[in-house]
Order: sequence, then structure tokens, then C-alpha cells
Amino acid sequence: MTITWEGGQKFVIKTKQLTVKIGEKINLGELEISEPGEYEVAGVQVDQIDGVIQIYAEGINVSHIKKGKVLTDDELEKLNGVDILLIGVGAEGFTETKTALEMISQIDPAIVIPMAKGDVSEFTKEEGKNEPVDELKISKGELPQDDRQIVILNARG
Repeated sequence: MTITWEGGQKFVIKTKQLTVKIGEKINLGELEISEPGEYEVAGVQVDQIDGVIQIYAEGINVSHIKKGKVLTDDELEKLNGVDILLIGVGAEGFTETKTALEMISQIDPAIVIPMAKGDVSEFTKEEGKNEPVDELKISKGELPQDDRQIVILNARG
């Protein structure tokens, strides 16, 4: 699986089977998703519920949360098993940094990829700084087991 960031809330997730695009709209291969629900094409599943987009592919659970909040136990249970969390941080329609940090602690993903309109310096000051990369290539077996990894992606858009 390869994840790239197009800027803002836009991500492209390429799997062996097909490409998922997340942004104003969601595209699962050729299928454009315009309403909440569960969708599956070529073994790649997308669930869109309550502002959370979950992608299940190649044994990896990727969740996309643009604007989040501290989660209830029921909401947290629905997000059980998130491997990679794409989370909005900062202002302008994204999760406030403090709330994003609380959500990350609640969800406890193996990898966190922040998204923002501006830079993510306030977030990285709290979570740790890594050098930005153009893409994340990962397989289920390569997911960190013990420590959470923060991946800063360069925006391609």
C-alpha cells in the first residue's frame, strides 16, 4: 500500500487492487462515493460514517478523520483496530491540535499522518518531529508493533 497526500484533506491510497482517492469526494477505483455507507470493490472496503472514512485493504485499517472530537466508548469501539490514522490538525475546519492529540491517544494507531491547511509544526512539537517524505509505502508486516510512528507527508497538491 502506498499513501500520498495531495494537501488539505486529500489523500491517494494505492493498493495492489485499485486506487482510493479521499477529498471532497471519495473514489473507490471507478466508483464515486457520495453518500455514507459501506462499499467494496476488488477486495478493498470503504466505510463512511459520521465524518469518519475507514479503508480496509491488504490487511491494513486506515481511518481518515478531518474534524474530530474526543470519542465516546461507542465511537471508539467502531474505530477499533486502526493501523494508520490520517487526522486533521490545527484550525480552519480541521481538528484542534489538543483534541487531535487526545484522539490519537484514544485510538492508539501504529502510524499517524497529520493533515492541515498550513504547516503541522504545533502538532509535531507535541508528537515529535520527523523529516517529511513524499509517500508512505507500507505492508501489514511492516507496521510498527511497539512505538507509534508519526509520518509527515509532503503535499503534492
